[in-house]
Amino acid sequence: MNLAIIDDDFMVCTDCLMIIANDDATGLDYSLGEDEAEAREREIREAIAEIQREQGQIAVGDSDKDDVFSAGPCACCGTRLAGARHHCVILGSDREW
Repeated sequence: MNLAIIDDDFMVCTDCLMIIANDDATGLDYSLGEDEAEAREREIREAIAEIQREQGQIAVGDSDKDDVFSAGPCACCGTRLAGARHHCVILGSDREW
């Protein structure tokens, strides 16, 4: 089975990018208390798992397509906090397309 890009416009917040790219949520500790950071990490990991179950594998995309400031929601966790959005892609079986 080959993977193909099935969504090339998947823009995520910095919190989600840390976990997608490095499976690392330690950056949440800098801006949130311990309980809040744990809840935020759980929220993000659940969103990633749901997307990957329903759509396909999320992968880091092209940093040239990043948006340094956006008021749009994160395509992963749905946060509406304005800030950077990072380009990611969703990969799925090319047999589906």
